[in-house]
Amino acid sequence: MADLKRELGFWDALTIGAGTMIGAGIFLLAGIALEMSGPAAIFAYLSAGLVCMITASSAAELATGMPKSGGDYFFVSRSLGPAFGAISGVGIWLSLTFAIAFYLYGLGEYMSQFLPLSAFWGAVIGGVLLTILNVIGAKESGRTQVVVVLILFVILGGFSILGLFHIEADYYDPFMPFGFDSISATTALVFVSFLGFVKIAAVAEEIKNPSKNLPRALIGSVALVTLLYVIIVLVIGGMFPQSTIADVRDPLTTAARTILGNPGAIAIIVAGLLATLSSANASIMASSRINLAMARDRMVPNWLSAIHNKLLTPYRAIVLTGILALLFLLLDSLENLAKIASVLQLYSYAALNIGCVVLRVSNPDWYKPTYRTPGSPWLQVFAAIGCLSIIISSGTFAQVAVVVLIVVSLAWYMIWGRSRVEFEHAVPQFKQNWKEKGIKVLLEAPERHDSEFEEWAPAIRALDIKQGRKVITALANPIHEQALLKVSQLIATGKEEGGSVTGLNMLKVPFQTPISTVERMIQQQEPVRESIQKISEASRVENLDYRNKEVLASTTFDSASAASHDIFKGLINETENREADMLVMGWQGGFSLGRIYNTPIQPIIKNLKADLAVLKDRELEHIESVVVPWGGGLHARLGMEIGIRIAQAIDAELRVLRLVKPGIDIEEEEQELRERVNPLLEGFDKVVFTIKESTDVTGGILEELEEHQDDLIIIGASHEWGIRNVLFGTIPDIIADRAPCSVLMVRRYVTEDWKLKATEGIKRVKEQLGMTSSPENSN
Repeated sequence: MADLKRELGFWDALTIGAGTMIGAGIFLLAGIALEMSGPAAIFAYLSAGLVCMITASSAAELATGMPKSGGDYFFVSRSLGPAFGAISGVGIWLSLTFAIAFYLYGLGEYMSQFLPLSAFWGAVIGGVLLTILNVIGAKESGRTQVVVVLILFVILGGFSILGLFHIEADYYDPFMPFGFDSISATTALVFVSFLGFVKIAAVAEEIKNPSKNLPRALIGSVALVTLLYVIIVLVIGGMFPQSTIADVRDPLTTAARTILGNPGAIAIIVAGLLATLSSANASIMASSRINLAMARDRMVPNWLSAIHNKLLTPYRAIVLTGILALLFLLLDSLENLAKIASVLQLYSYAALNIGCVVLRVSNPDWYKPTYRTPGSPWLQVFAAIGCLSIIISSGTFAQVAVVVLIVVSLAWYMIWGRSRVEFEHAVPQFKQNWKEKGIKVLLEAPERHDSEFEEWAPAIRALDIKQGRKVITALANPIHEQALLKVSQLIATGKEEGGSVTGLNMLKVPFQTPISTVERMIQQQEPVRESIQKISEASRVENLDYRNKEVLASTTFDSASAASHDIFKGLINETENREADMLVMGWQGGFSLGRIYNTPIQPIIKNLKADLAVLKDRELEHIESVVVPWGGGLHARLGMEIGIRIAQAIDAELRVLRLVKPGIDIEEEEQELRERVNPLLEGFDKVVFTIKESTDVTGGILEELEEHQDDLIIIGASHEWGIRNVLFGTIPDIIADRAPCSVLMVRRYVTEDWKLKATEGIKRVKEQLGMTSSPENSN
């Protein structure tokens, strides 16, 4: 069964990693790297990329074996024990904090190019604003992150391609002017450009199908960014003589101005601002998750991980991180900020690779990875040695930072954490297995585990008015909750058996806070569950006066609260997790393009594996007359089933409305309509068939509603082409906007079956060509 917290797909995960890595590193360090190593600086990026790809593979194995929020810290602490975990946790947090300062430095540099501000004050302003935004929960949505990454790749990719035509081959001679020794130091400098990819593993518990998506996203993001970095460095190295590169303040902007003039320079400045803002923001978010993971283990005081009651963000951790990042700006050295951020993370990457080997050897019961990194243990040992070698080549200042980190972290663990931290880790079992088998234990084939993730793929549900249905009702507006639950109950109730209705309250939480943390808070909020339960009970009791009261009474009500970073993904996951066959939602306000674009309904339509109903409530209290327009399509047939269910449950009149072109034989059309609809009625006889001539479906339906004053119209989704076809189709959208009564728009779930698509496609073509009795815009 699908896990309700798994809401991130492959592209979401890939953009998390790539978006975090493409930051100030390549924009600010490319020129310095060329100054240190010449064109051979590409080997520094390739070396860093290789180490990161191996580490990414190890992180993927660890994350599929322990899909918990916390990332590097959680993996290291569970594999190597709490002491190493303390060093790793503090190191990652400080690494992210130095990285934030580095990104802010870059932000200030780009801001100073078009604002009357110094780079330092631009960085300070940016840091303060980002800290405030993260505290109040403002964040990049998944869609925004994808857009930002695409913009960056388009700009940098375009720069790279066009730059290839401006390369002077002579500038590559000599290719390695300072020998191999310079490569290690350059690698230590540019490693900060790769920070962030393990952030994907930090949200492993929220990624769909992790056994496939995690390794592909982790390794793929590093490989993609490495390739981009190498091409950019080659382009810049081929556009500036090595003797003058040190004098170029901003090589990317200068090169872009050479290629495309001022528009090119502006494009790079915009990309730099986007990259530094995105990376700084992502690092602040990631730091808060590290704090929460450490607080969960009691490695740091709970005070630091407090979640704000209203904002739902770990505000204390965010503020502390923001203040430290601003203080680190006082170092006033781009290189020192980059190297410190790099070496602190390098220690963690080395420990992560060794931890992967330790866990594979110890093979504890609680470690069941569905992905195994190839080349173990040799690739992990190689990557760990590579990390340590880069640290050694990073210079005295950065080396001192690592030593201070280790000493301070161990002291903190001994004084604070040792007496409080209690969790199971792999070291004892590793020692036991090593004692029994020696070095041979490293060569044993790892145990394989099947993925526990099963994607729910329901078949097309047969139309049936007898059986009960399982309905999820999304509750968001108290004014319309009663009407939504009433309609949901009538939809769920069959002719012969009751169904089930779950009133669902979705809470949107900032990405800074893991979903699991907020879910624990929700479980403690009794008033929320009690409120939903009262509404549900009121709807159930009210309907007991209807003719089919015994079956209605058997329809059960339940209440649920859930948290999600994205409302529409949360609703989809909850529906699938509960294996419901219909989601019922409400619609407030008008049907402008802006409102439709910002509603979660549009992406739900594309991804929901269940039927969907959206109610436009206009004071729906009593239902005596239900009208269902009939066009014969898949969605119209679902509308007919729901109309029959509602009418038979409350003894209401059901009007089947068929609009035809002028000149059509009405009697023949009615006879054909009865033959097609009667099988769906299953003995329900309180039905009126209305055949009406009209040149326009929408206008004809609205005229009928004004004349008959029905209480509810149920209309299926349509498939017209055109700009208004942005929600359920032109007809449902306009009718929902203008009808004098409540409107229930429905859409049937269908699989990607070519026969169904072909049938519906032929039907639409016939309608467009006027080859049916329906008016032009029939559904």
